[in-house]
Amino acid sequence: MFGEQFTTGFERLSPPAARWVLAIFAATTLLLIGVTRSPLRSGFVDAPQRGAGDVQLYQAEIARIHAGQSYYDAAAAELTARGYPTRSVFNWRTPLLAWLLAALPAPALGRAALALLAGISLLAACCRLARDSDSPGLEAAGAKLKPELQRRVARDSGAAGLGQTLFCGLLLVGALLPCAVDELYVMHELWAGALIFLSVLAYGFKRPGWGVAAALAALALRELAAPYCVLCAVIALVERRRSETLAWLLGAAAYGVAYAAHAAAVLPHTTPDAAIQARQWLSFGGAGFVISAVQVSGFLLLLPQWVSAIYLSLALIGFAGWKTDWGRRAGLTAAMYLGAMAVVGQPVNQYWGAIIAPLLCLGVAQAPAALASLWRTAWPALEFSL
Repeated sequence: MFGEQFTTGFERLSPPAARWVLAIFAATTLLLIGVTRSPLRSGFVDAPQRGAGDVQLYQAEIARIHAGQSYYDAAAAELTARGYPTRSVFNWRTPLLAWLLAALPAPALGRAALALLAGISLLAACCRLARDSDSPGLEAAGAKLKPELQRRVARDSGAAGLGQTLFCGLLLVGALLPCAVDELYVMHELWAGALIFLSVLAYGFKRPGWGVAAALAALALRELAAPYCVLCAVIALVERRRSETLAWLLGAAAYGVAYAAHAAAVLPHTTPDAAIQARQWLSFGGAGFVISAVQVSGFLLLLPQWVSAIYLSLALIGFAGWKTDWGRRAGLTAAMYLGAMAVVGQPVNQYWGAIIAPLLCLGVAQAPAALASLWRTAWPALEFSL
């Protein structure tokens, strides 16, 4: 639609540069699809049932705590009995989520709380995207046109914004669906992913205080939220937002103390004969592991993995063309985690993808406008004049 031409940052490219970007996008997509059809493929979605896993482990721990046992005794008993490595403190989850779920009259009420958090995030994302369709960039562009064309810009951009919002909402239903399914509410990554997503949206609504609070809550539940917190702290420091920078410093100090206490509580249970990690965290899984992590979304899990490869490519091009401040924050966050997952993580850690699953929906939703803008910039002679 006509309004789309004002929604991305690719208009500043020269036609040859835009053609190169399109060529790189096509080559990257084909390469990623090729990875899913090669020995580099990773993931366990198609694997046969491997017995009890992390969900059953966390359920058992929560049941023990609910019955009055301490977290560390419960975790030690269940981890050892199930053959999990316990020698390193990094193999032990921090206790907050287990404590909170065990404190509920019925631990399954945690599913309702996580589903509510996911629903709030979905609605907030749709509202933020709807506001973006009414951006100053559109108004400035329309002001340069004749009155009748200004009306057409407003009409077409509004329709484009509505379509993009509905498309993103549909994608988010799939990405956030695990938050309301079965017993998955015990998974720390789902909580952390939803809270990181809510933090990004809070920054989109110009509410940095809520952004900091949501991010620190994610960190308290899962240490994998630490890279996002560091990114936000660096942005606050670069942009000289003193109060926010101070909040991040205080949050980091509080988390450092809490994690030190956690490590001290774990040490008595890390006996010399405790099981050790069989594989190193630095496994360099590359594109294969990254694509498998991207697949951790309600809809993508039901489809062949090559669809996730295309999905990843669309997310990257969508983020690359997104001009808003909060869009850049979302893109930087996704890129940071995707890059880290190419280096750190074992194939069994595919579920880490839940951390960024909601964020990737934002990039994919931006992809149609980004590709349309690139096409018009690459071949301007093919565009019909108004």
